[in-house]
Amino acid sequence: MILVIAAISWFDHQAREIRVAGREATAKMMAEGVAIAIQDDVISENYAQIEGRLRQTLADPQVLSILVADEDGKVLSYIQRDAISDEVKINYSSPRVRPPDQSLEVLTMGDLTTQWLQLVAGVPIGWLRLEIVGTRVDDALTNLRREVAIWLLGACFVLLSSLGAVLWRTRGLIKMEEAVMQGRTEALQKVANHDSLTGLPNRHLLLDRLGQAIASSNRNKTHFALCFIDLDGFKPVNDSYGHDAGDFVLKEVGIRLTACVRENDTVARLGGDEFVVILVDIDASADLNATLDRILASIKKPIAIPEGVDVGISLSMGVTIFPEDSGGPEELLNHADEAMYLAKKRGPGQYSIY
Repeated sequence: MILVIAAISWFDHQAREIRVAGREATAKMMAEGVAIAIQDDVISENYAQIEGRLRQTLADPQVLSILVADEDGKVLSYIQRDAISDEVKINYSSPRVRPPDQSLEVLTMGDLTTQWLQLVAGVPIGWLRLEIVGTRVDDALTNLRREVAIWLLGACFVLLSSLGAVLWRTRGLIKMEEAVMQGRTEALQKVANHDSLTGLPNRHLLLDRLGQAIASSNRNKTHFALCFIDLDGFKPVNDSYGHDAGDFVLKEVGIRLTACVRENDTVARLGGDEFVVILVDIDASADLNATLDRILASIKKPIAIPEGVDVGISLSMGVTIFPEDSGGPEELLNHADEAMYLAKKRGPGQYSIY
């Protein structure tokens, strides 16, 4: 009987360790994914975009609340789920929070795990707090632990067979947890690397693709073009028909830009009405000019918004070509941006080469 009790205690301890370790790993992974996704929005204090990112994270039923504060503890956005009604609430007025010491990153008390993460973009810019609870897998593991106690205490003579069944079932639950974590990792990577409105690559993924294009161009002695795009006439659409119409136009622009380029090219959205296109393996200036003209013509076509109105917009585009312009990713973006402003001075629907 003493051996049975010892075996139960050991298994109980191991099960608790698995639950806590899995939940803490999940909390850390979630917090890091959200931190990457909202970094630019925290710097620019884009509260609407921050709230949208947090809403996506709160769609996971394991998440109870998520809070973003600046470096001084001022709350920028705070969304939480009611544990009983499952209702999502947004706290528009929250007192300042007191960030933890650097040493305190994650704390587990009972079924609640709290993950703190400092937001850093070269320098500290704020804090992220994420609260999660256990999953159905955790509940299954708890029930399994109770069943084990009953089985072992009530049937000591089948100790070895009972332990074998327990270990086999635990192995399956651990595999389930690993599968859940793998799926959550892929979802968080999408949130961190793609624009939530259009689904296009965001600035973080764009800079990575731009670095790959530079390396490929240097290795294969090829050229690529970087196009910085700003929409003309978008603000009147937003002001006249509302943000929903504006969002529809932005998504349609993303679709049209993608249709104008090849599969191995990249279309990204930086934010607002700014887009970037990377055209790889440009063989001749005639090919480039044809693609740029195709993009201009595609965006000029009227857009039928849900309000039943056809709206017209155009774009101004600045283009820089690598390796003639041999800077790094940020420098290339700045040069294309400068060329875009030159194009905008000439009037809507123009492009300029840096």
